[in-house]
Amino acid sequence: MATIVELPPPVPAEAASLTRIRGLSRPLEWLFAALFVIGAVILATAVVGVLAYDGPRLQVRPGGMQIMLGRDVPPLPPGWTTVGVLPFTRKLALACSAALMIGPALAVLWELRRLFGLYHAGIVLAAENARCIGRIALWLLAYAVAPTLGHILVSASGFDDDGWLRLDSAKALCLGLVLLVIARVMQLGAEVHDDASRFV
Repeated sequence: MATIVELPPPVPAEAASLTRIRGLSRPLEWLFAALFVIGAVILATAVVGVLAYDGPRLQVRPGGMQIMLGRDVPPLPPGWTTVGVLPFTRKLALACSAALMIGPALAVLWELRRLFGLYHAGIVLAAENARCIGRIALWLLAYAVAPTLGHILVSASGFDDDGWLRLDSAKALCLGLVLLVIARVMQLGAEVHDDASRFV
């Protein structure tokens, strides 16, 4: 009498290209996580500094801000003033403008961290990847319009702001539009891959 032993189905070996993608994605995931944390600390420091600091080391001018870190603070350059002498409404407008401009960049870094986390987990041709790229595209579009919104906000508070027109906004706009299309292509690829995986 023969004995039949049920064997588990063979586990498919991971493709070498996927192994390389997973290996390369881990350091990038860490890099974007670290950049996100650094950027968030800088933004928080800037917002708290603008709202709470009234010394001579935090200086602003239309379209710019500088922090004097040296032991001695040099005299104010022409056109610059210290944040401490500004009315609170202008300080609040400057803080909100900084959050408007840096916030989308932080969101892009967070989504890049998430995307490479998916790649590291072996999720490459899936709808999650397409959605993540789509969110990166939308945050890039938000980054492109943020300087104009910040300019309107700061100008409404009575602070003359001439730093709203930026070349990197045009670059972010173009890249965001390109990534929107790539996200749609990735979504289609994920659907095709999902359909193909159902056939044996």
